[in-house]
Amino acid sequence: MSETANKTSGRGWILVIVAWTAVFLVNLANFALGMLLPSMREELNFGIEVAGQLSATAWIIQAFVTIPIALLVAKINPKYVLGILYLITGVALIMQGVASNLAMIFIGRALVSGASAGLLAPLVLIKINWFPQDKLAQLNGIENFIAPVGQAMGTAAVGYLLVVLSGWRTLMMFMGVVALAVAAIWFLTYKEKEGAEFKKSDAPFLEPLKEALKLKEVWLLALGWPGTSLVWIATYTFWPTYATESLNLTLDQAGLILGLLPIASAIASLVSPTITKWIGYDKLMIWPWGFILPVCYFTMLKTSNIAILCLASFMAGFGAYAFVPIAFTTLYKLPGVKPRTVSLGVSCIITMVSVGASLGGYIAGALGETVGLYNAMAICCLSPLIFGVLTLFLPELGRKYEEKKKKAAEAK
Repeated sequence: MSETANKTSGRGWILVIVAWTAVFLVNLANFALGMLLPSMREELNFGIEVAGQLSATAWIIQAFVTIPIALLVAKINPKYVLGILYLITGVALIMQGVASNLAMIFIGRALVSGASAGLLAPLVLIKINWFPQDKLAQLNGIENFIAPVGQAMGTAAVGYLLVVLSGWRTLMMFMGVVALAVAAIWFLTYKEKEGAEFKKSDAPFLEPLKEALKLKEVWLLALGWPGTSLVWIATYTFWPTYATESLNLTLDQAGLILGLLPIASAIASLVSPTITKWIGYDKLMIWPWGFILPVCYFTMLKTSNIAILCLASFMAGFGAYAFVPIAFTTLYKLPGVKPRTVSLGVSCIITMVSVGASLGGYIAGALGETVGLYNAMAICCLSPLIFGVLTLFLPELGRKYEEKKKKAAEAK
């Protein structure tokens, strides 16, 4: 590899690492809610149903903005799209830290979630531009590793951070300042790859979206994936409350147990591409989790045994992310699909993931007021079955498929 190629690769890594720092931060902010709710509810005086609405509203906003932001990338340089999103994140986090009423919390949380929804689509173009295709699954694995690390910090470590930073308001303001620093670093370090400068698309504004919606793979993943995000968010938001009120656990115990979920997700994100390549079949790392996850989440409702809860949380976390880099890479592997179409396909999936997440907070919160938190969360545990059934119909594009295709081409 030439010296120039090495420098180019280094610049690509700088760009994705800065972007991943923002991904970590928004996940930390979003998934700290379950651990912050006891203090926030006491100070701002709101109940379980409003807490569910607070969770749901943020994800609803995320669902609305993901596709428009991806479309804007076709017309606006990703440098400015991502840089502005980092700035919005910083301002919104600081807004929550200084909030004098619940409305400011709602607005600030919605802005953070909206910004987080827009981070991944522009990154698709940067990754395709800077990295070879055979590295994209590993790159997606690292990217998907970053998010659950933020989620883990948002559960297991928030109790400690609240003590060190003297409360949830200071924590929010601290994260806001870090987000503004990320924005500054992004603008200072962003550079186009030599010979591949960003060019505006001359295609009609909605053309990439129309192309993405013609792909059955986008539909299968977009309709199935929300089944996993629904119970995921219901658990993150309400399991600490359920654990302390019904399982007689302390908040610290609940946080540490729930913290295993994103830790396992981070591990899964890193190892699942390697495992899948070794197996040779992508689908075996996708559809089975739709049938395993309901058992894992339901187990977390049925026992107060710490060891079993830790195992169930770990397996739920592993399964929640083991399929993620493989499923996303499916779109990258489809023959003849343009990068912007892949970007919009990813955005369609993220949009529906957000819909599922918003339903998780809303359904669990609303049902919790009427049939009790246990029954509400037990109902949510069934939702991954939708993912399991639909992803059975995905095409197989794994290593063994590629080997067969290569042999067939050589035989001709």
